[in-house]
Amino acid sequence: MAGFVVTFQLKSFYDDEQHDKTAISTKEFEADTLGDLFEILDDMDEIDQIDDQEVINDDTDEEPEEVNIEYVLIHNSEGTEVYRDEDYKE
Repeated sequence: MAGFVVTFQLKSFYDDEQHDKTAISTKEFEADTLGDLFEILDDMDEIDQIDDQEVINDDTDEEPEEVNIEYVLIHNSEGTEVYRDEDYKE
């Protein structure tokens, strides 16, 4: 199995947009191929394990309308970028 490092972009959306927050998080995964990794990442239970507390705004009592978690970069165990979301600008 190969190791991959996946970078996730997290964003919370509130009624009042001034409370919206964005964060980046990384997590390591093991998969035989990049295709197998995409299958793992498409599993909502796997995405639900990503800690989204970084984008919960403690300055408001309001709950976010939505918290969006997307994988935006994937690097293999050698550090080579093997996937980049076309909308992600680093």
